[in-house]
Amino acid sequence: MERINGAKPKVSVIGAGNMGGAFSEALSRLEGIDLCVYDSHLPSAQRVAQGQAITVLSSMEEAKGSHIVIIAVKPQVLPLIWGRLADLKPDFYISIAAGVTLEKLEKNLCTDKVARFMPNIAAKIGYAVTAVTYSKALDQSSRMDAMEVATSVGSAFELEENLFSAFIGISGSGIAYMFEFMHQMAMGGVREGIPYPKALSIVADTMLSAANLQKQTGRNAVDLETMVCSAKGTTIEGVAALADGGFASAVISAVSAAARKSEELEKRS
Repeated sequence: MERINGAKPKVSVIGAGNMGGAFSEALSRLEGIDLCVYDSHLPSAQRVAQGQAITVLSSMEEAKGSHIVIIAVKPQVLPLIWGRLADLKPDFYISIAAGVTLEKLEKNLCTDKVARFMPNIAAKIGYAVTAVTYSKALDQSSRMDAMEVATSVGSAFELEENLFSAFIGISGSGIAYMFEFMHQMAMGGVREGIPYPKALSIVADTMLSAANLQKQTGRNAVDLETMVCSAKGTTIEGVAALADGGFASAVISAVSAAARKSEELEKRS
């Protein structure tokens, strides 16, 4: 981020829970920003800031003058603090509050300069996958700063807001499907004689090898799958067993089920 009037831009994180803590820790490693954190439970903010280049704010009002205010509180808390957040008047807001639309954010924050993030749980270890969308009025410079924040905890993808539910289906909730697949693969290894801890480690490394191969080659997943399948070989037998078990249909249905639930919850928020 560029200096503003010669000074480091102030970035204030409101909320020091799992996501607020993950973003605070990641942003503390960026040079050239004045990072602050506030939480209504002061020890939570102090714990996040411990050993980091982070200033703990004693009140939310101390976040005034921020270039960015990152809203990292639970959605159910927002109705209690909309007014206080709106009074901060940063250059723009970033919201990590799940299910809270840009329209609702703009209305309650009294601004048309908002970015909305949807990260997954891996933000804790710097491997999050985050969907990013913006208010139409947010300028390009602010969008670049928002993406710098998003990529501090992993990778980020700009998406239209109407695709956020689909994103939840393949990433936000989808990461849980990966864990389920890992577990069942490891259980298959147990059935064939490999102890569960070792089988799970093998499966985890296999998933990493597959993901890295696809990312580095840019090849279509189907192309890579067919490369592994030899005629009358072991892999095609396993792939056929997945097909017989309804694997493809189950995965697609899982994505759609999570997306529909996300849309339902968003309408209620």
